[in-house]
Amino acid sequence: MFSNILVPVDGSEISERSLPMAQSLAQLSGGTIHLVQVISRDPELQAIHGGSGESIQELEINRDAARLLIETRITRGKEYLESLASRLQNEGIKVATVIRQGAADSNIVDYAKEQGIDLIVMSTHGHGGFRRLLLGSVTDRVIRSGAIPVLVLPAS
Repeated sequence: MFSNILVPVDGSEISERSLPMAQSLAQLSGGTIHLVQVISRDPELQAIHGGSGESIQELEINRDAARLLIETRITRGKEYLESLASRLQNEGIKVATVIRQGAADSNIVDYAKEQGIDLIVMSTHGHGGFRRLLLGSVTDRVIRSGAIPVLVLPAS
């Protein structure tokens, strides 16, 4: 069965819709759910670089602000994961939590490989058509990595 089940969550209700399925699978197999949240650093990195006419002092202020934003997002992410983990643990599920920074798809796949994940359970946000083409889909990229089986649950 599935000893290690990875559930990527991003704080949205949609991402959490995959938790009941993962919980059922973990209960059947006695497995562990790995909750992973990936924090994008793009907005913070853009703040660091600034525009071309900024002084060194302004750039330093931007860098400090960006660092504070990242630290805040990490702290909130840890609290969020602890809350989810607590609910699952109250149901007798073994849970591991981790926060990563960077691109969601590559971090999900890398973590899955590193931890010997048997199954990734994730929800799709349901974007289709042109928006999906422009924005891409984390779920699509995780599936296309071909590294680990992925169970995709619809957004609705």
